[in-house]
Amino acid sequence: MAESQDIPIDRKLSEIFQEGYDLMSTLDTCYDPTNSFEVQTKIKKCIGLFEDSTRLVSLCGLFSSNETDDEVATDNLRYFLLPFFLGQLTLKLCNAERKEIVEVAEVYYNDFLRRCEDYKLCDKPAAVLVLDHGHHGGPDKLQDLTRMVQGRNAKLKQYEEKKELDDQIKTLKIAMKEDHVDDEVKRDFYLKLLKSCIMETQEELISISQEKQILEHLAVMRRNSGGGEEGRMHPPKGPQPKPLKPIIITRDAAQKAVYGLGYPSMPTMTVAEFYEQRVAEGIFPDAERMKEINKNSLMNRVYQDNEADLDKEAEEKEMLVEQDDEEYLARQRAKDEFKDDHRRGYGNRYNRS
Repeated sequence: MAESQDIPIDRKLSEIFQEGYDLMSTLDTCYDPTNSFEVQTKIKKCIGLFEDSTRLVSLCGLFSSNETDDEVATDNLRYFLLPFFLGQLTLKLCNAERKEIVEVAEVYYNDFLRRCEDYKLCDKPAAVLVLDHGHHGGPDKLQDLTRMVQGRNAKLKQYEEKKELDDQIKTLKIAMKEDHVDDEVKRDFYLKLLKSCIMETQEELISISQEKQILEHLAVMRRNSGGGEEGRMHPPKGPQPKPLKPIIITRDAAQKAVYGLGYPSMPTMTVAEFYEQRVAEGIFPDAERMKEINKNSLMNRVYQDNEADLDKEAEEKEMLVEQDDEEYLARQRAKDEFKDDHRRGYGNRYNRS
């Protein structure tokens, strides 16, 4: 797994995510072997960017399990894709045991589906049914044949839906490259992209389940053969990489206990724990320094300037009143007379009787 990169304080979440997204797009058009040094370096860097984006999303508290997708801002919908992208990139890694890679990718894909289910972007039964692909034995062969036909028809229907959806996404992606994109176009693009990724995730989870069975079968064969060198799968040469750990940071300790049960050997961190770790490493500022940064921030300066302008304007008005300025007093009397003759809402009678 890529080393976590230092997150600059002045760098925006959208910038980090976009850099990772653009880098991942170059991998789709790259013809070099996946296990080449250049491609693996890009994959690790991309994973690091998406991991940092995931941490920042949790720190900002953009999502909550008691919301729906209608309550999420359009620009924030893209951050739902973070675990999906991390799952895809993890499967392309070549510097660790395949079993470990597959298990981490499975955690990411399940986390993606769970969050989509929380926000009503997909139905839970659909995700469960698609995983039920085992052989159903029984004396009635007609029932088995009917079940196989139904499964085949369902796959064909899903394939057609996915193809139509991907064509729509390609058209919307062209519109997204324009300088000024309408909010409805953006929202439609992100929602369709999420729906396509949900379908792909369900297929990937089936493939992962099958691959895990194959890997387990190979492990049993190696154990039965005595674990000799001939039947052993050699890891890549060089220093032993660190164990892979999915970055799924939760908001508090209660959520950590719940999410941790899903994969006990890969613990998650709360936001508070992550922030304290970053402060200790010197990456994030401590509380005192944050106060100083906020005091000198551009927004505070704007507020201070506005307050100064308002005070100055009030002093000028008071001076004009004291000096009995005829022009100022005439304007004020005209305002008072207008308010006397025109009540609040006067003239706003459209569509009223």
